[in-house]
Amino acid sequence: MGLEEYEIPIGRRLGIVAKQFISVMYKTLSHIDIGTNFIVILLIYKTGGTLTQQELADECGLDKTNVLRIIDTLEEKGLLKRAPKLDDRRAYLIKLTPKGKKLIPVINKAIGDLNKKALNGISEGQQKSFFKTLDKISENLHDLPAEKLLVSFNK
Repeated sequence: MGLEEYEIPIGRRLGIVAKQFISVMYKTLSHIDIGTNFIVILLIYKTGGTLTQQELADECGLDKTNVLRIIDTLEEKGLLKRAPKLDDRRAYLIKLTPKGKKLIPVINKAIGDLNKKALNGISEGQQKSFFKTLDKISENLHDLPAEKLLVSFNK
C-alpha cells in the first residue's frame, strides 16, 4: 500500500463502512418498521431495562432529545415502555414490551447474517486480527483530548 492510501483518515473509512452496514440493516429490517433503532432496542434488551433515558442516550452516543424522540416512536409502536425508577421519581427506566422482545431474534439474525456477508472471504485469522486492530485503535484514541460528538440518524 502506498502512503496516499493512508492520507484518508481512518475515521472516514470506518464511517463509510458503518454507514453501509447500517443502511443494509435498515433495508433488511424494513418489514418490522424500526428504522435504525435496532441498536437502541438491542441495548435496552442487553441491559435488561435498567437504563434511564439519559443513560440510554449516553450509551448510544446520542443526545437526549434524539433519544427521547426514538423512545416516543418505539413506545407508540408498542415496542417499549417507560417505568418509574423507584429511587428517583424524576427518572424513568426504558423497558421492552413483550412485542419488543419478540424482535430480538429477528434483529440478532439480521446482524449475524450481515456480519457473515461482510466478512465473506476474510479468514478467521484475518477477522481476529481485524477486531484486535479495531480494539487497539479505540484504546489509542480513548484518552486523547476530544470533543464529545453526538450521533443522529435521519430516518
